[in-house]
Amino acid sequence: MKTVGIIVEYNPLHNGHLHHIKETRRKSGCDCLVAVMSGNFTQRGEPAMIDKFTRTKMALLNEVDLVIELPFLLTIQSADIFAFSSVSLLDYLGVEELYFGSESGDVKGLYRLSEILNSKEYNKLIKGFLKEGNSYPTSSALAVKELGDSTIYDKPNNILGIHYINAVNELNSKMKIKTIKRIKTNYHDEFTKDTKVQSASTIRKLLKANKDISNFVPISVNELIRDRKVIDLEMFYNDLKYMIISSTKKDIGKIFGMNEGLENRIKSIKEFSSIQDLIEKVISRRYTNSKLKRSLMHILCQTKKETLETIEVPYIRILGMNDTGKAYLSSVKKDLKVPLISKVTENIHPYLDTELKVSMIYSLVSDRDIFKEEFHPVIYEHND
Repeated sequence: MKTVGIIVEYNPLHNGHLHHIKETRRKSGCDCLVAVMSGNFTQRGEPAMIDKFTRTKMALLNEVDLVIELPFLLTIQSADIFAFSSVSLLDYLGVEELYFGSESGDVKGLYRLSEILNSKEYNKLIKGFLKEGNSYPTSSALAVKELGDSTIYDKPNNILGIHYINAVNELNSKMKIKTIKRIKTNYHDEFTKDTKVQSASTIRKLLKANKDISNFVPISVNELIRDRKVIDLEMFYNDLKYMIISSTKKDIGKIFGMNEGLENRIKSIKEFSSIQDLIEKVISRRYTNSKLKRSLMHILCQTKKETLETIEVPYIRILGMNDTGKAYLSSVKKDLKVPLISKVTENIHPYLDTELKVSMIYSLVSDRDIFKEEFHPVIYEHND
């Protein structure tokens, strides 16, 4: 059984994602498609617009066979950690090929940039740019501009692809890396006329404005989202403000992601009318928008620095599967190097305990009790 993998967020799953799924299946000729998916919060440090269990159903109803969870602690991270942990999960499962969407569609060019990012020249340059007060992403982009093709490196999916390549190399994995060129729109694009492919951010804006999205998502996704509450970052404003006000600088300094005096900058802001207002008051050359969002979400969820023991996932947690996914798991489970978790209870692992806490926090604003759903059976969809 040939098995290939994809790394997704599906926030929400839209027609561009469906193209990626269909092209992955067509080009690979795979028997089983495995998706590693982020949970109730996304890599950029924002809550998912709809819970992870609904998004799992979206995947299973649109030709994905098995959905595996990337833990919160490894999702709300910089691109390199997010990529390494996701690839680790696919590697544990014996996935043969990884297909990712990219703006360039040029995997050879991304391999060349991967070599640059691992060179002595790059490391020397990036240290210099960091000393000048630049953020890590800015320093990295400046270093690449001097050494390679910055027009490829300045796109978010290309950058993730490079980190996927780095992760495969670091793990000494036999997994092959493939890319599929994104069609029509990029991640941050605004509404584009005369196309049924819109960016995820545009679709989220339409949903928040109660606009019709049926032309831009599969029918099954539209049905799953209909009449559901759409979650956004600002819904956590009161909870986050309380956490910041009630914490000392020392308390915040213990939170993951708090470095270079960031806790001092956050505590220095006495008044802020929204989370975005706080970000705008703290943002600087060193602290990017995404970095701040991730750090604030770690404050919200009280992620302590010592909680993150390793960036290799210590277990495989199944969110959902169909008959094909179940059959594949049955064929490999005896050879897995880490535990396979299908039934969740407390005290299995600190990362999973954090997951439960995060779902409890997400439930504060959701229209469903997502914490209770953590203990439900794995989502199952029979093959047609």
